[in-house]
Amino acid sequence: MGCLIEHKAQVIFVSASSVNENGKKRRIVIESRPEFAIVRLLGARGQFSIVWEVIYEAAMRRHEENLRLEAEAEKPRRVRNKKLTD
Repeated sequence: MGCLIEHKAQVIFVSASSVNENGKKRRIVIESRPEFAIVRLLGARGQFSIVWEVIYEAAMRRHEENLRLEAEAEKPRRVRNKKLTD
């Protein structure tokens, strides 16, 4: 059985969501490179490089925030309403 030591491929992801830039909606494009990702808007000139470690750390922080928000949303309704009136 063979073992793939280094896989050289470029993956380009175009999101379904869009961002407003100068009043025009543009889709987000992410290009995968071995050491970093390039983030840009479709049809725009600017692009930004970001290392994978930073993306992972941001995702980890966001995940913790999402868990907190989900836990808050699952609390019984009257407990949340009581907090709002206090």
